[in-house]
Amino acid sequence: MATPDLSLYKDVKVSRGFKYHYYYSPAAPGKPTLLLVHGFPSCSYDWRRQIAHLRPQGYGLIVPDILGAGNTAKPTDTDAFRFALIARDLVDLLDAEGLTKVVGIAHDWGSAILSRLANRHADRFHAFAWVAVSYFPPNRQPIDINELTARALAETGNERCGYWKFFSQPDAYEVCEKNIDSFLQLLYSVNPLDWYEWFTPTGKVQEWVETNRQPGIPDWLPQEEYNLTREKLSKAGLRSFLNYYTAQVKNTNLEDDRNLPVEADVIKNPALFIATSKDAVCRPAIGRAIMAKYVPQAKIVELDTGHWAYLEATERFNQELDAWLESFGL
Repeated sequence: MATPDLSLYKDVKVSRGFKYHYYYSPAAPGKPTLLLVHGFPSCSYDWRRQIAHLRPQGYGLIVPDILGAGNTAKPTDTDAFRFALIARDLVDLLDAEGLTKVVGIAHDWGSAILSRLANRHADRFHAFAWVAVSYFPPNRQPIDINELTARALAETGNERCGYWKFFSQPDAYEVCEKNIDSFLQLLYSVNPLDWYEWFTPTGKVQEWVETNRQPGIPDWLPQEEYNLTREKLSKAGLRSFLNYYTAQVKNTNLEDDRNLPVEADVIKNPALFIATSKDAVCRPAIGRAIMAKYVPQAKIVELDTGHWAYLEATERFNQELDAWLESFGL
């Protein structure tokens, strides 16, 4: 089982006062450092197989628990979860390790954070890779979650973001923590297509978790890895972490996005998008269209997986990452 060396974890207080916990392994001479940014409900442990694959090749690795996750600070104020502020936090980590430029690789909400790093701190990056969730362009218009889900349902037959309504409720963390196995077995589902019935429609995540459905764990997630994932999430809790959803529903990022110059929307660095064909939330066609508009030079690869491509198809994912990293000759 691939488990990151715990002795390589560090804690740093970033400029706005929060403690960040992160894995750091320096690069071999001539090799770049990779910043791996996880999403929800993960922590840095989710990148374990990529750490095990990339470190022996000499790549440097800096892999944080993002704000609200793992052993990083867990504020309850939604304003703390503005992507612009979290992006600055991660730049502080690069500064703490003396890293001038890195390659950014991200998944899920990590992809949104990496997108703001691309908009605001592109000079600190050689290249960007987005997994499942594509580049996340600034949104200068307020979101109404009911209108968003209704429009998605009308256009595609799938609400896509219906679960945001539950995750942004004040007591959602209590419901999910009480039945943590049910929650995890929906997120890391045996059949990714179950998300169409039980994840994206409004009210279905809450129904699933409150009735404590436990269909088991997928073949790609061995019992020992599931147990560690469960242990880490149980220890960290979900109260702070769910603020990523609350921030979206409350339009917490709106002013930051409006203050970005429009020319920052287009990303010029080398880029990769790994799409996930069985992902009910992150539909490849939508991601491809966004990349074509804002990151037209990006290489696009589509894997026949659900949301967790780097775990569901680890060997293929790592091969694609290797090929891309080698393609721009760092």
